[in-house]
Amino acid sequence: MNSADKQSGVVLIMTLVILLIVTLLGTSSIQMTGLLEKMSRNSSDSASAMGAAEAALRVAELVVEAEINDASYDNVTPGKFKIPGGNAATVAPRWKDPALDIWNPSNNRSIAVEYSGSNPDDLSTRPRYFIERVKAVLSEEDRLNLDNVGGGTGADRTYIFRITALGMGKTKAAKVYLQGTYGKKF
Repeated sequence: MNSADKQSGVVLIMTLVILLIVTLLGTSSIQMTGLLEKMSRNSSDSASAMGAAEAALRVAELVVEAEINDASYDNVTPGKFKIPGGNAATVAPRWKDPALDIWNPSNNRSIAVEYSGSNPDDLSTRPRYFIERVKAVLSEEDRLNLDNVGGGTGADRTYIFRITALGMGKTKAAKVYLQGTYGKKF
């Protein structure tokens, strides 16, 4: 047996090992590309949901700013509530309570917002919000106005509102909840 016959078998084995390594690298590259694509899609979906929730929050702030009094926060007006006792810490959050089903478009407990990223024919994909009147707060100047100089007490009352918004992305799995606090003097 000469040395050429021994080498031809080694070359075949080395070629098969290199082919196996290249195949494994190609397969892992394809899997990595698929994973990166999913991550990119989820990131885009999350950003879309955040934009929708921010839009709903801004619309709700404009609604509060346009109010001339707090009479509509009587727990009867759609999307507007009064927190009992004015202590938000003791009341279970409405947005978490499954019994209230606050985000259901058919029960008028939250308000849908027109948003370019949502399907106008599908109310369940539109961003939504609701507003809660937390309490009225007297400013320090009004508390110290013991002699009632310059007007009646309570004239410098600021009403505190908590706004909760929900935005959804292109898939219903992507949901973003935002809350903001807004103060307004009437």
